[in-house]
Order: sequence, then C-alpha cells, then structure tokens
Amino acid sequence: MIEYENADVQVELANVIERFGCPSILLADDSLTQQFVIKAVLQNVGLSLDCVDDGKKAIELIQQKKYDIVLMDIQMPILDGISATQIIRQQFPSETLIIIALTGDTELDIDSTDVKALFNSFLHKPVESHDLINAIISSWMPHADSSTINHQQTANVSDDQQLVQSIAQLAKHSSFDLRGGVYEWVGEAAYLRVLNAFVRVYKPYVMTLASNQAQVMTLSEQHRFFHKLKSAAANIGAIGLIKAIDDFEQKGESSIDDINHQLILVIKHLSPLYISKVI
Repeated sequence: MIEYENADVQVELANVIERFGCPSILLADDSLTQQFVIKAVLQNVGLSLDCVDDGKKAIELIQQKKYDIVLMDIQMPILDGISATQIIRQQFPSETLIIIALTGDTELDIDSTDVKALFNSFLHKPVESHDLINAIISSWMPHADSSTINHQQTANVSDDQQLVQSIAQLAKHSSFDLRGGVYEWVGEAAYLRVLNAFVRVYKPYVMTLASNQAQVMTLSEQHRFFHKLKSAAANIGAIGLIKAIDDFEQKGESSIDDINHQLILVIKHLSPLYISKVI
C-alpha cells in the first residue's frame, strides 16, 4: 500500500463516515471513462456509488432508491442534467437531496439565480480527485470544519510487476503526465481500468475523424465531442491530446487531423496495457 499526502485535501473520510454515516451516491454521466474514474476514486476512500448514463435513468433510480448525493453531468443524451435536475427538484429540494453539477467551463452560468437554486455545488470537468472528495465531504457534513481534519489518501498497488513497469514507462513519455492526477488516487489496477475504458470508447473514433466525418458535425456537436474527449484525456494524463484540443478550440492553431494524430499516438501507447477482459 502506498500513501499519498495531499495538502489541498484536509479531511479524514473515515472519521466523517463514522460520525455522519456513509452517503448513498448516484453518478449520472454518459462518459464511460469519467464513470470509471469517479467510481475508482470514491471506492479507494471507502465510498460506493451507482452509475447511469443519462438524466432519465437518474430520475428513475431516484424514485426507486434513497440517495443522499447525486453527481449530475450537465451534458447528457436523452435528458440533460439541467432538465433532469429541474424534474428531481419538484420532489426533492436541495435540503433533502444534494445534487452536485459536473460542468465544463462554458456549459453553465453558475452565477445564475435559477442555476444556483437547482444545485448545491458545482465541479468543473475534468473533475480533480481532491475537489471531488472535498465537495462530497463539505456537502455531507456542512457544519463541520473540514480544514481542521487531517486526510491521508491511499492508492491500491497492483502485485502485477509487469503492469507496474508498463505504467512507469508510460509516465516517462512526453505525451503523458500522471503526477498529481487520477493515477495517484486510485493505483495501478484501477488506473488500468480507466485506460481500458478510454481505448474501448475512443479507438472507434480514429476512423471517424480520419474520414472527416467530424467535419459534418454542427459546432455544438463538435464542442460536445471534443469536450468529452478532453475530459477523458485529462483522466489518463494524456497532455499531448489535451493540448491539441485546446489549440483547436481556443486558438485555432490545430486541426481535427492534429487531434486525430494525437489520439492515434495515445491509443498506440496504451495498446500494450489494453486488456479487453478488464472492462
């Protein structure tokens, strides 16, 4: 077992659970990699959660089971996070059900009075592990002073030395940066599941991008796709791919071909670690 100290996270989750009980958590997010990451981070600190991939399913589960906290992605198919939360709030006000929005920088006006009335708090994607834990703790124990409680996070270490060495080699590549991210929170085995989820979801898009099918997307569809891809890339520490998407969206200095080139490189580097049975 390896222990990691994080100065930004000052909570001792075991003490909180002992004092306030273990919260029942639901995650609504259509990104498979984001589901794997959040589930791994929370499981690593002793929490469990249910996952759904659209707002309609979230509403259905909330009607069937009592949840204390809902992590609600804003952009989802079938029923988006705003619409789903508006329906949920008709029955469950913010005092009885904590709903934390997972949002991109440009998806939501968090200063809007109407938006503030819907959500208890907001997390920007890609969600940082320590921010996620802090948001859950602060909402679950609102009257406690979390800054005075010590926290120690632990990551499960795989006994597969070949896996450990392979990830160590990945970390040395200039296109990846695993420091201070998801990997340090969840350990090798869970990180491998996140990598597998990334390959499984985004490998088919290599041909789509290469055939210029992305060019026929509307600007809104492009924004949604690259936003999800960027968030997934951040989860695995693929900084080269993140930069290509940033350059395309913000500066216009790269093209969809550049993004596809980086995606191909990422999948190539992940291929030795890809084990389909893990998913």
